[in-house]
Amino acid sequence: MSASSLRSLRVSVLICGLIPLLASRLFAADLVLQKVPPLTVGQVPAYAQNLARYHFGAQVEAAPRSNPTASLQLSSNSEDHNVAEAALLCDDPTVGYPLSKGSTSLLISLSKIENIDRISFRNGGAKGEVMVATSSAKLPADSAQWHQVIRQELTSNVVTASVGPSDAKYVKLTFIITEPGRIAGLGVYSVPAVADFTMPRTRRATQENSQSIAFISYNLSDVHAKARALYVSSGADLQQANNMIDNQPGTTYPFGADDATPTAVIDLGKETTVQRISTTYSPREARVDFYVLQSLPGEQPGGAVAPKTLRLSDNAFAGLKPVGSVADTGKGRAAIDFAPVAGRYIMVRWIPAAHEDTSFSADEIAVFSGNNLKALTAANTGYDGKEAKDFKDLGEGKEAKEMPEEGPPAEGPPPGLPDPPPFVFVPEIVPTSP
Repeated sequence: MSASSLRSLRVSVLICGLIPLLASRLFAADLVLQKVPPLTVGQVPAYAQNLARYHFGAQVEAAPRSNPTASLQLSSNSEDHNVAEAALLCDDPTVGYPLSKGSTSLLISLSKIENIDRISFRNGGAKGEVMVATSSAKLPADSAQWHQVIRQELTSNVVTASVGPSDAKYVKLTFIITEPGRIAGLGVYSVPAVADFTMPRTRRATQENSQSIAFISYNLSDVHAKARALYVSSGADLQQANNMIDNQPGTTYPFGADDATPTAVIDLGKETTVQRISTTYSPREARVDFYVLQSLPGEQPGGAVAPKTLRLSDNAFAGLKPVGSVADTGKGRAAIDFAPVAGRYIMVRWIPAAHEDTSFSADEIAVFSGNNLKALTAANTGYDGKEAKDFKDLGEGKEAKEMPEEGPPAEGPPPGLPDPPPFVFVPEIVPTSP
């Protein structure tokens, strides 16, 4: 073989070896999203209803000092300066309540006696202990008739207390704090039931005269409000992706350990006007990008079924403009307010500043509309805009099926029955003696 032919062969081999490498780098830049399986009836026990919410008629009082609801401050970016206890009954997981040293009591009153199963909240640095007591009648805070169900130390991150099942209308949390901190995401959960999905509780407008409460009381991405996790960038168990929208601080969705940009897409079920998005996640330094989309990238017209995987290239991302971004210094929460935008899909993308050995987990994603009544309507309607009556199953794409209205007979009314006789004689047979 000549020297020129040998050089040509070596060049060809080198080019052939570079092609797969270049291709792998090209596709490595693409973001591949995996479709989340539909929510099934078997998963219902994992998604209990949070009763400690203003839109279900709950109220909260703090002692020894109570701050008016008008003083409620929304969180911004990764900061939270709220001091009003009213935040604990709102749907925004990034708005917390401070616990100072000493004793603090929170009295939560539900709209009616409920079958309570457990209580949980997110703890941000507070140390000490908490006592939980219940009652079906309103009692003074120092009454001996409170039924104490548990007393435990405050753990880091999330505190969960099993209190039932137990019937109660009032729940008292007494904190004995040795080191101050903040709590958020308070939840008083009923025993899980399929009826929470098939016949969801009616939400009502809050009676509190506070624009902040009205703004963050109705989470449009709640799994009980027909929203669903649609796509995620990674994860060992995709069925758990709805943990990000279940209004439970104790449940999370872990992304893959090698996922450099964890991403989630939430389907609100219908196009809705959105003005605020917030999220809580593993505390680490990261940038969080928020998107509101009317359609998915590459979606076919006519509402075709979403594909099993969705590949987004750098060019596709360049065409998507986020409604806002937050640079988090490691607090594990981010919230953004923006001008009203109409969309059906919410995409949240986390870009950690550095790779860590532990996998990244998302706790909650909450979406809000500035219009109180519009948010309430969206929460109480099905995918087709009609009031949700009943669902045959919880699978994706299944809509509420209403009974058809009764129409007129096809062949006229049936013939009437003859009039009964005015008098009917029934002979009485008298027994005779032998």
